[in-house]
Amino acid sequence: MTSRTNHLSAVLLAGVVLAACVALNGQGDDPTTTTAPTLPDTQPATQPTTGPATQNVRQVKLGEMTFEGWFAPAQRPAAAPDLNKSMKNAYIIPIREDIGIKTFRAIRRKATRALEAGADIIIFDMDTWGGRVDAAMDISRFIKVDLADVPTVCYVRTRAVSAGALIALACDEIIITSVGTLGDSAPISMGGELQGVQREKIETVLRNEFRESARRNGYSSALAQSMVSRDLEVWLIRNKQTQQLQFVLAEEWSNQVTTPDQKNADAQWELLQVVVTDKRLLTLDAPLAKDYGFAAAVVSPSLDEPYAPLIERYGIASQPTLLEDTWSESLVEVLTSPAVSGILVFVGLLCAYAEMQSPGFGVAGTIAIICFATLFGANYLIGMAAWWEIAIFFIGVILLAIELFVIPGFGVAGVLGIIMMIIGILAMLVPNAPDRLPIPTNPVDWGVFSDSLFAFCVAVVSAIVVGFALSKYLPSVPFARRLMLEPVVVAGDTTYAEESPISHIKPGDVGVVVAVCRPIGKVRFGDDLVDAYSQGEIIDAGARVRVLRRDGNQIIVERA
Repeated sequence: MTSRTNHLSAVLLAGVVLAACVALNGQGDDPTTTTAPTLPDTQPATQPTTGPATQNVRQVKLGEMTFEGWFAPAQRPAAAPDLNKSMKNAYIIPIREDIGIKTFRAIRRKATRALEAGADIIIFDMDTWGGRVDAAMDISRFIKVDLADVPTVCYVRTRAVSAGALIALACDEIIITSVGTLGDSAPISMGGELQGVQREKIETVLRNEFRESARRNGYSSALAQSMVSRDLEVWLIRNKQTQQLQFVLAEEWSNQVTTPDQKNADAQWELLQVVVTDKRLLTLDAPLAKDYGFAAAVVSPSLDEPYAPLIERYGIASQPTLLEDTWSESLVEVLTSPAVSGILVFVGLLCAYAEMQSPGFGVAGTIAIICFATLFGANYLIGMAAWWEIAIFFIGVILLAIELFVIPGFGVAGVLGIIMMIIGILAMLVPNAPDRLPIPTNPVDWGVFSDSLFAFCVAVVSAIVVGFALSKYLPSVPFARRLMLEPVVVAGDTTYAEESPISHIKPGDVGVVVAVCRPIGKVRFGDDLVDAYSQGEIIDAGARVRVLRRDGNQIIVERA
């Protein structure tokens, strides 16, 4: 009896255990379950992984389907910053509109201020469609190198697209709002379509930057690269034995994965889904950014307190300091815009032309100096103009002034001055770093340079056309007269020595211009060579002129 009873108890106990196992196994087969499988303590040596297996298990949700599996934790090249500690001093740097070299300068300046003030965390409040490739890469490098010792967070308030995505992935963590967008970082050229070697030359550098940021911060390298190149297909695959999940590039894993048509049936990995198809760029909304591992959290802030979720998440003790642009930075941004720069060039050239046609130095020359000083000064402040570019331009101005007012005729000094002025302006139009030569090195730089050059040429042509019209009607146009100094008239009776050539010259006498009248020049009357003034117009050498009047010791002439 006792023996049979013991056997019966053992059978019943085994049945209960078997039923429990069947129930648990049935729950694991449910494709909608939210429970991930238990990870093995070890993994096969041949299994490709992105890190050691741990109990940090999660599921991945792709669209409307759920796949059980786990991701091996990423191996960072350096320890991640501690974002769980309480932060006392938080600084927020907004990134708005187009990203350019001035954006990089502003971010570096503001971040330096934050570091000097003892910042515990720096948050980049981002809402941008993108911008320049080189500027975004400089910002990315600055965040990963110069800000490596302070936690950085990208707060995607609305969009981090194109260059914005590159900056976002460089940060230690990404927080996205429920309406945020991340991705779509393919390079484009404003001057035309990038194709062939030109496109690959830019994309290969961008992919490397995205890949480096992904490895640094634990994102999927394959997904990150698919934001840049539209010919990269990304698969979600699963190990048949361990249920490990990976995002991989199809071109690299096509022979190691079993596909639905049973190609490579003996492979250790199976294809679950094509995440990014060929000819498409990865662009993520908030849920996908969270599910794919890019966003650490999705938040829904109120309009009145947009930073409240960040304050709560990072335990920020006091109100964050918002480093907005100062009025001077906003002014510089306006002055360096293409429209305002074109107006400065137009007005500067027009006033310089008016000044050359008036005796002495007056209002027109002052306005011309102010225009060009503003043009170069504003671009110097944002790093678009180096000191030597400004020096070359103003040396050219000096040489041209010497040619016009000191040396008779027009020769080497004048030509050299014009060439140096053109070189200075063209060098300023090239968006290069101060330590590099002003030579466009890629199609994007060429596109920006060509656009700036077009605006500059329009300004120059407009100044020439308007200047020609004013030269014809200069004496009768009130506005033009106000820009010029009136010719100096010496009133009263003036006596001359009998040997003075001026005493022999009378109104109506005809002479020949020897040195160009601008408006003062040299005119020969018979054997006498004297200074003479035109009435605001330039009279070339060799032209015949007639004396209108004699004001004191000044001889006023006009074309004969």
